[in-house]
Amino acid sequence: MSRRALSATRATDLLSFLAAHPDRGFSYSELAKRLQVNLSSMHSILVALTESGFLSRHPNDSTYVLGPVLVAIGDAALDRNPMIDEARSRMRTLSRRLGLETLAFVRAGGDTLCVARAGPQPRPGMVVRVGQRVPLMAPLASAWVAWAPESEVTRWLTAGGAPRREERRLRKILETVRERGYSVAMEVEGRRRIGRLLAEIVEDPHSRTLRREFYGLIAELGHGPYQLAKGHAHSILISSITAPVFDAMGQVALSITLQGFQENLSSRAIREVGDRLLELTESIARVTR
Repeated sequence: MSRRALSATRATDLLSFLAAHPDRGFSYSELAKRLQVNLSSMHSILVALTESGFLSRHPNDSTYVLGPVLVAIGDAALDRNPMIDEARSRMRTLSRRLGLETLAFVRAGGDTLCVARAGPQPRPGMVVRVGQRVPLMAPLASAWVAWAPESEVTRWLTAGGAPRREERRLRKILETVRERGYSVAMEVEGRRRIGRLLAEIVEDPHSRTLRREFYGLIAELGHGPYQLAKGHAHSILISSITAPVFDAMGQVALSITLQGFQENLSSRAIREVGDRLLELTESIARVTR
């Protein structure tokens, strides 16, 4: 596998960082510190991206924000990915109806990438921003691997550090996801800690300490009850419900997540919300095929 050019990596890191902070600008010294790039290199990247319109520089405080060229690129990307465009419209309708936050994710290498959100502002500890990545590792993102070939399931289990004695339980969870059509994640302390760390990583994306703690918490989450199994009778507080959108080849092309639940739900209530989500994902698939 060829090595990525350092300048290209730094430029993509910069654009991803600014995309995660659309409500404010940053000086070049702030960007250099946040992204751990020396001042000279950061200045060269900023000049190149600003001259080409990828960034805009505020004339008064000299801070940088995403530029107008990216609007045109984003519009072209939506034309090439009609499923995302269709999802954004339908997500807004579902969020208004249920009063929940809706997130859309695509596959991006070994991660899932948030590409759209709708609904009320997220509660503390539930923050996933557009442009943010979530690793594709057990027990997270089970809706992405429940229909995947065995090689991807094995990679998912290995990435999450699942010991052999726990693999059977996690595989049973994948069976349950396939039977339901969606995954149900319970609200547990480990998930809340991961949510808080995600917010910190947005502010300090290259911190090795935060990354180690983040991946360690995900692996730890897989060692206990997190995904709701079959036969769960009593009411419970859940953190999210996620369903896949399949493309014409029958592969998962997009996932839609509902989150922001504030009350315990019975198994019947969970099924009702899950059915609403399946109606959404199936309608997106029908239209975009």
